[in-house]
Amino acid sequence: MILAIVCTFLFTGLASAAESNLAIVQAGVQQSEDAPFVPADYQFLPGDYLYFTFQIAGFSIQSLNRDEVRKISLTYQVTAEDGEGTALIEPVSDSIQAELNPEDKNWMPKRRVSFLLPSYIASGDFHVHVVVKDLFGKAECSKDFPFHIGGVRIEPSASVSVQHFKFLRREGDRNALEVPAYSPGDTVFASFDMAGFKLGQSNTYSLEYGLSVVQPSGKMFLDAPRAAELKSNSFYPAQFLPGVIRITTPPDAAKGEYVLTLTVHDLIGNTQYETKKSFGIE
Repeated sequence: MILAIVCTFLFTGLASAAESNLAIVQAGVQQSEDAPFVPADYQFLPGDYLYFTFQIAGFSIQSLNRDEVRKISLTYQVTAEDGEGTALIEPVSDSIQAELNPEDKNWMPKRRVSFLLPSYIASGDFHVHVVVKDLFGKAECSKDFPFHIGGVRIEPSASVSVQHFKFLRREGDRNALEVPAYSPGDTVFASFDMAGFKLGQSNTYSLEYGLSVVQPSGKMFLDAPRAAELKSNSFYPAQFLPGVIRITTPPDAAKGEYVLTLTVHDLIGNTQYETKKSFGIE
């Protein structure tokens, strides 16, 4: 699980690079607290909790009063990051100040951290970046631990786009209907993802989408130009936003092919995207 380790030392009269063995050990990414470290091919999903455990070794000990008082002074920061080094969520940082007893000769501080992964993050490779500083030894050590996020794969787009559109039999289904055919009185469900939209200050996004449906006769069955609006912000830039469609058909709905037009507006980027999809009532 270890990608890289980099240690640097600040030379003073108390310690030197040759004297310090500061290290991050017994560390890894977990699916739940105190669970085994996840295998290399494990995939978290957006919105999952990620747990991380680590210990610190090789720290300096300050002795006072002829070794009667032995102290350590450490700080650490743990950050979940993307491949570019951008934090997914607020880093977790703290200090470790402790007095050691004679029986603590082999003791190492152990810390546990958990993160709630962003909900609207595309699949890819990420890592947990850990930095530990030894204040007495004037040393610093860092280490990266990789993890993977599965779920939604997003194709790069210069402006707002609709991806992964699919008709569903039931709301919440994951698998698309091979043939989007319904009976009169059924509810037509569909889902899609919006990507390529622009972000404002503080990673603000502002989208709205509308839809219309034309009957087999050519007459308008449904016209909802502002079916939904999505406006918010997030710590990590949202890479996609999900959309849903729910259309209830009457028991006497005409049979044949219906044409659905979906229009998405990016209000910050001032762009729009339109796509047409067909479903049948049999």
